[in-house]
Amino acid sequence: MSTKRAKFRPAWIALALSILIGAPPLMAWEDSAVRPSPAGLELHVGTVSGDTLRPIELAPVEITVLRTPVRQDAASLAVGVLSQRELRRGRSGAFLEEALQGLPGVQVQNRHNFAVGERISVRGFGGRAQFGVRGIRVVVDGIPATLADGQSTIDHLDIGSLGRVEVVRGPASALFGNASGGVIAFQSREPGPSPFGVEVESVGGSHGLLRTQATATGTVDATGYLFSVSTQSWDGYRTNTWEALDRSTYGAADRLGFNARVIRPVRRGELALTLNAVDLDSENPGSLARERLGDTDRPAHDQGAFSNVARRTGKDLQQQQMGLRWDGPAGGLDLDLSVFGIRRSMVNPIPSDIIELDRDAVGVRTQVGRTESTGMGDLRWHLGVETDFMFDDRLNFANDAGEPGEMRVNQRERVRAVGVFLQANLPLPGRVEGLAGVRYDRHDFRIWDQITDRPEGEPSAGGERDMDAISPSFGVQFPMGRIFNVFGNVGTVFETPSTTELGNDPEGQPGFNPELEPQTGVSGELGIRGNWMDRAIFEVTTYWTELENELVRFQVEAFPDRDFFRNAGESRHTGVEATFAALTQNGLLRGDLTYTWTNARFRDFEWDEEQFGENRIPGIAPHRAQAKLRVAPGVWFGEITGSYIHRVPVNDQNSAYAPSHFLMDLRLAAEPLPVANVTVSPWVAMTNLLDRYYTASVVPNAFGARYYEPGPGRSFQVGLRAGWGN
Repeated sequence: MSTKRAKFRPAWIALALSILIGAPPLMAWEDSAVRPSPAGLELHVGTVSGDTLRPIELAPVEITVLRTPVRQDAASLAVGVLSQRELRRGRSGAFLEEALQGLPGVQVQNRHNFAVGERISVRGFGGRAQFGVRGIRVVVDGIPATLADGQSTIDHLDIGSLGRVEVVRGPASALFGNASGGVIAFQSREPGPSPFGVEVESVGGSHGLLRTQATATGTVDATGYLFSVSTQSWDGYRTNTWEALDRSTYGAADRLGFNARVIRPVRRGELALTLNAVDLDSENPGSLARERLGDTDRPAHDQGAFSNVARRTGKDLQQQQMGLRWDGPAGGLDLDLSVFGIRRSMVNPIPSDIIELDRDAVGVRTQVGRTESTGMGDLRWHLGVETDFMFDDRLNFANDAGEPGEMRVNQRERVRAVGVFLQANLPLPGRVEGLAGVRYDRHDFRIWDQITDRPEGEPSAGGERDMDAISPSFGVQFPMGRIFNVFGNVGTVFETPSTTELGNDPEGQPGFNPELEPQTGVSGELGIRGNWMDRAIFEVTTYWTELENELVRFQVEAFPDRDFFRNAGESRHTGVEATFAALTQNGLLRGDLTYTWTNARFRDFEWDEEQFGENRIPGIAPHRAQAKLRVAPGVWFGEITGSYIHRVPVNDQNSAYAPSHFLMDLRLAAEPLPVANVTVSPWVAMTNLLDRYYTASVVPNAFGARYYEPGPGRSFQVGLRAGWGN
């Protein structure tokens, strides 16, 4: 891997620099009039002019993640929004955690490990993910990143190009199908208005962080475009004590990304083409047992026969994706049609195996709808069909010190998912707005064994599983005077195991685990949101979810670091999410507070004659809070953020916990400053300001009590964005 990294880094940085030199930089694209709250409502504070700001006004925010445009304050579900300004100011663009920070109910465990990615959970769902995203539906520029088996891979997501994030908290099975925790929709920023412009951004920081991005964007003859190339390198901070002489780090990563969008009016509608590509080479330092925590060097796992360092664990990935979407009127109806295709190739050494995977995925989504006038308002309905296919060729070899050994698995896998849904926005008496939906999903899993010379009597790896569900939901929101809006909803939960979760049988048998079932249940929420005198906004939501067959992650001695899954009999998630933001009249100071309480417990769960009833579900922090203070006296602004994470249970027995911790971050940045014909936006940041030793992420029910993944100490970042045009 080290040889590849030495070749990879300078070659692609040279390519990026050649793009930057050959084109005029683009003016930094900033929504200078918008500052979003964690709850998603936006406080318009005006454009900076010297040290003064125009009066504050509260404007409604339109959201699209619910499949039809609706004002956020009229939504019957808990929805959070982060705008382009919040995503870009003083942010490195290297970590997804930065793009989701400050949203109530959303927890991001940044493992600082690009081989497995950041673990995202919403209301406790998603915490079991070994890699990628589980339990949450993910959409990028209108194209699903969640594949047919429910697994979301977002390695292709270009964080530096993001212009907006919308999050639905709570089950959205009636709207999007196979997901328990909610929906996250990422949107690239819109093309610039002038014919041509270029933006250059460079970020450097501790632990060898270096990210460079070049973006060309504009609009020519009503056709908007955005093309972005980025390179990123990271040395990591986990010490390689296996090779103690050089005291190098293990956990490095190199990434090349390409993101492109072209948008053009076609036949009274809009046609959008999206292209993504990523090349990622990364090392996986692994998790640690408790006795190794506290080491000042934060070691990589280097003990025993299944050492991550000795087995050279990591991920080498190439992925290309294309999506085409048309939205517009057709025959008196509103038509939304999209198709996508994905090609993914990966070599993934884990301590016990080396996994080689080639994946092809395709999907088609069609939605038609209409707005009908009624005596109480407009009735909007949508009827749609989604069909996804995923085809995998999977090889597993024994891991012989990082080299492929004996072949253990050679199989083809196919997953087909079909969903049919009907959704309606209903005007009701008393200015009440309703949202009703119903959806049917069917998932077919198939395996074909490609090993033809198995010993006599050894079972084949072939098999099949079928899973389906009908998911209804209903919600309402109604205004209570000028300050408050109340909303509530009830819906069902449906989430299948992924092919990896189904295919890993703890008994070592080939084929699908016949005992593993989808998790199902019912969920409801009640919330209140509003504003006070156009200077403060708030939202408080309480929720409950009753589940059967919750999917629980665990490991066994024979295959350490391979995750297996079992069903808990019954479990319950309840909680409260609260967010508050206030801005002084002159716009000089802004404060944000976010608090989340998640009470996720087993109710009826027995395994191997052990009872876990009323235990907390591992991997979920019961309490999380964040406070942010921003000072903006003029073109410069300073921001200090404090985050508290309560102790996290790490096993079903609740016999071990990751300690609670408090972290502080500090940022100083400037609005775009004109320098000759160029605008520049410099910034600096210090994360983990108090240099705390803490656990950034946990591995629930890990073999050998290797539950803990330590986070980095005090770290520095510095960035500069420059451009002209647009």
